Amino acid sequence: MDKQPIKEYTAAWQLTAAECGPEQAMTPPLMVTRLIEVATLHANSLGIGYARLIVDGLAWVLSRVSLEMSRWPRVGEGYTLRTWVEGCNRLFSQRDMEITSTDSGEVLGYARTIWMAIDIERRVAGEIPSLDSLAAVVSDRPCPIEPTPKLREPKGDGVVESAYTFRYTDLDFNRHVNTVRYLELLIDQWPLRWHDSHCVHRLDMAFLHEAVYPQAVTVATAPDPTDPMRFTQQITGPDGPCMRAAFTWRPDEYIPVRK
Repeated sequence: MDKQPIKEYTAAWQLTAAECGPEQAMTPPLMVTRLIEVATLHANSLGIGYARLIVDGLAWVLSRVSLEMSRWPRVGEGYTLRTWVEGCNRLFSQRDMEITSTDSGEVLGYARTIWMAIDIERRVAGEIPSLDSLAAVVSDRPCPIEPTPKLREPKGDGVVESAYTFRYTDLDFNRHVNTVRYLELLIDQWPLRWHDSHCVHRLDMAFLHEAVYPQAVTVATAPDPTDPMRFTQQITGPDGPCMRAAFTWRPDEYIPVRK
């Protein structure tokens, strides 16, 4: 009897002190790392992971991600990610995630992601092989957060810019800048005192053009004129915008956990 494909895949972790940010809670870069990991594990279980794609000279890359959190896991807390495929075509796969507290069962947040296959040698989009494997696990489970909106270039009098040159440790195994490194660079545009009084409620990112070593880039950040808690960002390299993002924050006063 053929083994039925797994429509929903779950993985669990416990947040250690070494993984926390200064506010003793999970950081957005670590959460995006976990989103990538659970997506990878599910793809591997379906036979469409790295080992299958590399046969055709392809690799999965993250194209869009939206993450919305009602609360971030705290130090010592267990958390679970559940993922499922919302849809797919020859070029893209839409994958959603639910984040829950393993300790309490509380739903902490949701994520929407879009993945594409790229031709590693030509650095262009490739067609997804074994599309039937993906189509067989498309789920009708809803994801309650909005899809990634169209992200625009930061503009206006409030734009703040900073410069950065990508280094060796910014690269991934595809030899371009790591997805999570972009996010770390974006979130570093706010000082510690801001992080001590705010947390990320929603994060949207769209990747437009790969950046490589040792490119110099400009990070632009601008407040949204209609929402004081929302900011737009763009990382621009010598070939144009590499990626755009939007952060929506909410007040969240840091109170140290002492045990």
